[in-house]
Amino acid sequence: MPEYDDQREPPDAPTPPAGASDDVSVDRSGRLTLSPDRLARAGLSPGQDVVVEADAEGIRIRADALRKVYVESTSRCNLDCPMCVRHGWQESLGDMPVGRFERLVAGLPASGAAPVTLAFGGFGEPLVHPEWRRLLALSREAGARVEVTTNGLLLGPEAAAALVDHGVSQVTVSVDGGDADAYARMRGAAPDSARAAVLRLIDARRHARQPMAIGVAAVATRTSAGSLPALIDWGFQLKLDFISIGGLVPHTEEMAREALWERAGWASVFHPPAWRPQVQVGRFDAERVTRRLAEALVERGLAYPSPHADDARWRNRCRFAHDAMCAVSWDGRVAPCLSLLHDHAEFVNAQTRRVHAFVAGRVDDRPLRAIWRDPAFREFRRRVREFDFPPCFFCGGCALTETNDEDCYGNAAPVCGECLWAQGIVLCP
Repeated sequence: MPEYDDQREPPDAPTPPAGASDDVSVDRSGRLTLSPDRLARAGLSPGQDVVVEADAEGIRIRADALRKVYVESTSRCNLDCPMCVRHGWQESLGDMPVGRFERLVAGLPASGAAPVTLAFGGFGEPLVHPEWRRLLALSREAGARVEVTTNGLLLGPEAAAALVDHGVSQVTVSVDGGDADAYARMRGAAPDSARAAVLRLIDARRHARQPMAIGVAAVATRTSAGSLPALIDWGFQLKLDFISIGGLVPHTEEMAREALWERAGWASVFHPPAWRPQVQVGRFDAERVTRRLAEALVERGLAYPSPHADDARWRNRCRFAHDAMCAVSWDGRVAPCLSLLHDHAEFVNAQTRRVHAFVAGRVDDRPLRAIWRDPAFREFRRRVREFDFPPCFFCGGCALTETNDEDCYGNAAPVCGECLWAQGIVLCP
């Protein structure tokens, strides 16, 4: 989203009147005035809802406009991975009817400075949907930008060509493991299919009329961590656009033993200035002679990045709320994020936690743009952006953290103090 630099005057300087030569001014009542030209460049218009965030570094203003929708076109999948959320829920599976998807697309807000992104993924394999090509076509006809996250098993040459033909902007292939053994344990399948899918996408992209980013995503676990350097090497060899490595959401006690973020979660609740000594490091070449220095910087922290040098970019920050995103389930429920899309179990802080879904609305009942601007949904996003939740990771869990219904600060449900995404442990696809 566009951001504005702080335009505050020195303490003793007179405040310029509205309409002065500078196109940003503060009048004597403290009201910020921006010129029509600057508003237009930022994609803002009179009467539009905006988000204003102020801190010691200045003021940031952006439109409270929906930017990205995670579309769970299906909750079915052709794999049964041990870390999957299906091992922590009891919900029926299904595909989003084309008619429902048409209502979803018809309810998108009008395109502003940038088109809305429709990201097909959620908790199912989008290529399992019998009408996935039709859904992509409808998305592009509506002017949306399209992303697809897939396990690659169904991504043959024809499917890869179809993604290119439909103008998909980004494809993420899940490859949870850098070698055959790790992938088989995490996915229950041979890695050749996922890697072959990446190669087919690269080949198909040569005929694309517009750019298409191709990358891989992996979950770091005790089983897979040792193999991930090989995945990174492979990604560099192919010159992929991105490699995403996130943490595990354990839905069972057994999978919790695979998690690699116990100390990282604890360290995330402290503000970086609390760590001593603070370490500032300039950039240096990564080569043999600097390897010991890099290792020392990593090993002296409880987590990576080290709390001594971490800029807290991920600390208590909900990407969905800050970056104006939401999720829609196959049966039409709108949720603020992927974590709140379904009732499910998570095993965090040595206890099972029931995460109850939060329904902001249904696309069968109201346009998505109306749900986004609903006062209750807007208030929820504001509350999450402020993130005034207790430091549950540091506390280590209690009776209140057995669900996301309440916390010791008295917040209304759903509460997010134990959210793995907000601490940068789990990465959004």
